[in-house]
Amino acid sequence: MPRDIAPLASALEDATSSEQSDVYSLLAAWNQSIETALDRGGWSRLQEIRGQYLEDVIDFVDTAATADGIDWAFLEECIDGYPPGVGDHHCSSILVNVVARCVIRTRISEGVDSIPPWALEYLAAVTVEDDGEWAWESTAAFGWAVGHPEIAVLNRALERAESGDESWAMGILEHATFADPEAGIDLLERLLNSPDIVEDLLFVSCLHAPFEQDFPDFPQYWEPDTELDYQVEISDDLHERLLAIIGQSIDPDRLKHFDDSYRFDLERAADEYGPANDA
Repeated sequence: MPRDIAPLASALEDATSSEQSDVYSLLAAWNQSIETALDRGGWSRLQEIRGQYLEDVIDFVDTAATADGIDWAFLEECIDGYPPGVGDHHCSSILVNVVARCVIRTRISEGVDSIPPWALEYLAAVTVEDDGEWAWESTAAFGWAVGHPEIAVLNRALERAESGDESWAMGILEHATFADPEAGIDLLERLLNSPDIVEDLLFVSCLHAPFEQDFPDFPQYWEPDTELDYQVEISDDLHERLLAIIGQSIDPDRLKHFDDSYRFDLERAADEYGPANDA
């Protein structure tokens, strides 16, 4: 067995399913093995270990955190040991995935008010630079907290986009639309009307998935449709409102030029809701 994965393989072998105390040892072993792999084999070796072990480690932590309902206190303790945005550990790829799952589960099963604010602040604090792109992609689950009584999800997404972090706002837009299509379209309208935001059609493309499926593709290694009863419901009126926002906010020539690349009828949006109809 290669030396870099010895601590991780041993921790997995010794761990007992649903045993929270074993999670601490497993996270420490993961962190040690990834650090050693990077030192000795670089990025390619890291990818090999992720491909071989990451799903198993995530599943173990997820099972331990949810065996008797979501144990938010346990997750918070894990995150206190491996906080976001510090760049001195490799556990965010595991913990962000599990927290994101639990945010979505809680929204659907208990309601948005039951999502702890600290979990949302955790997701919002993860960065590509310090935590890695793989972990960062799952932070879009922040969008499932739209309507939260303490965290203004739509305002936060708009502020981040206006300060230059449009990529993060795109993920939030997609997930918020899964959670609450009307709120997601509200956010799209605010984004398209902001003078500080450059992108337009890329934001529109973020709504493709919620119009075609019931759950997002991130967090990975999870099949939410096997455990959660949920369907995205988008009325014809809401669909029409989306076309109106697109037609009123984006240059009609751009809409017609890119019409074939989008699932929405951009040409009709331009013709029926564009500036020519203001007269």
